[in-house]
Amino acid sequence: MHFSAKIFFITLLAAMLISGFAVAEEVFVIKTSDIIPYNTGVEGLRDALSAYSFQVFNMEGDLEKGREQLNSFKDNKQSLVIIAVGPQAAFVLSEINYRAAKLFCMVLNPQKVIPREKRYSGVSLNIPISYQLKQIKSAFPERKRIGVFFSLPENKQVIESLQQEAVALGLGIVGFPITTAGDILPAVASKNFTVDVLLMVPDEKINSQKIVEYIIKESLRRKIPVVGYNSWFAKNGAILSFLLDYRDVGLQAGTMAAQLLKTGNNTVPERIESPAKIQVSIDLKTAEKLGIQISATSVQQANEVIR
Repeated sequence: MHFSAKIFFITLLAAMLISGFAVAEEVFVIKTSDIIPYNTGVEGLRDALSAYSFQVFNMEGDLEKGREQLNSFKDNKQSLVIIAVGPQAAFVLSEINYRAAKLFCMVLNPQKVIPREKRYSGVSLNIPISYQLKQIKSAFPERKRIGVFFSLPENKQVIESLQQEAVALGLGIVGFPITTAGDILPAVASKNFTVDVLLMVPDEKINSQKIVEYIIKESLRRKIPVVGYNSWFAKNGAILSFLLDYRDVGLQAGTMAAQLLKTGNNTVPERIESPAKIQVSIDLKTAEKLGIQISATSVQQANEVIR
């Protein structure tokens, strides 16, 4: 390129920068790891932010690697929005101050992941308690006592919220507190385990597949329908399950990011949204086999019915 041509190119680029027509604003995404749910969430982000340049970094579950990746572009003037996908990514993003706006998605219980003083906006994976209870009441109108296993002290607030919401619906919550996973088996085998429905909630102390399978098996043996919170439960005996579309969760977070990019506002107040679209799966085959009644309305309105 001749010297005069270089001068012309530099002058043109400077004019574009001044006038605001520079290279498209960049969106930086840091994901916790390379697994299908996170990758699907990133696809949703891409769909919502297709008008912007888009970079994805994978911290591979390594907090130090995540910090290095974030520090490497924290001062990039084009990074108007930085989005964390998954809990570890959300945590490391909270540690660093940026001129850019910060968002998260694909995080369960973000209030436990992100320190209170560093919280920022995003889309959680938490299904609203009121929604769950309303679906249970609709599906099993004759069943009023809902059992819930919960760990102490981690999920005490969850059980309290359930109890408050249940009162307005004419339902009762029977809590089974546990301090270790070893408390679950004797509780299920006890004669006091006499509830109408068993609602499973995300809990770190109930994370063994064998334990959950045992809970479902014993509950169904007593004709107690189990309500689960993801597709695994739908495939493993839960009569009612709530399903999330991870692409849609990413799309929802991407829409929030697009709004920030349009307004140029990077100091938005903390706003944590629940998933906008929640699907319901009903295992009618298992229910009929065990003589568990489900309302016709719930079956008709379900997104998925296993027959």
